Amino acid sequence: MRIVLIAAACAASLVAASPTGAADGQLVGSVGPGFGISLKDAGGVTVTHLAAGTYTLLVHDLSEEHNFHLSGPGVDVTTDVGFTGDRTFTITVTDGIYNFICDVHSTTMHGRFTGGTTALPSTTTTPAPAAKPVTLRVGPGRTLAAPARLATGRYAITVRDTSVADNLHLKGLGVDRKTGVAFKGQARWSVTLKAGSYRVFSDAHRTLTRTIHVS
Repeated sequence: MRIVLIAAACAASLVAASPTGAADGQLVGSVGPGFGISLKDAGGVTVTHLAAGTYTLLVHDLSEEHNFHLSGPGVDVTTDVGFTGDRTFTITVTDGIYNFICDVHSTTMHGRFTGGTTALPSTTTTPAPAAKPVTLRVGPGRTLAAPARLATGRYAITVRDTSVADNLHLKGLGVDRKTGVAFKGQARWSVTLKAGSYRVFSDAHRTLTRTIHVS
């Protein structure tokens, strides 16, 4: 009997000493109701670095004017502008830099963290070339406007959504951004366009579409 008790105690101590795996991680993102955006761990601490692994991300989207968009190596999850409520995502973090932004106010509502063995780059690095401005438009009525051709590079895209029946969805190599169908207003996206074709369309009426050829 003594041997059995000792063995059970040893097994319990081994379980207690086992570290919590990354797969058990809980993250909480929040955006709104003002112009705040944040990402914290389960203990309420602001996330600046995460070990590589799988995490559950709970997003509290508290404003129809904003959204929460997290992107990085292997991750691209977002709530929609116009949506309010909670969304839950499962993400897998690897080596790299991850950014979370409000797509509508990306210059003022943003944050980032590193994953795995990656460290943030030095602040003395040479700044990237300025993004080129481009405007995309959906509405009024059943109309959609987009340039037919663009050069490769970084773009600051202004979306003018004047329709409550259609949204504007830009999709192509490395890019998948959209406004909500019920959303009506202006959004700003920072994207990098690579050589190829990008579709601009409405999710509500797929025949409403344009193609941007990038070269």
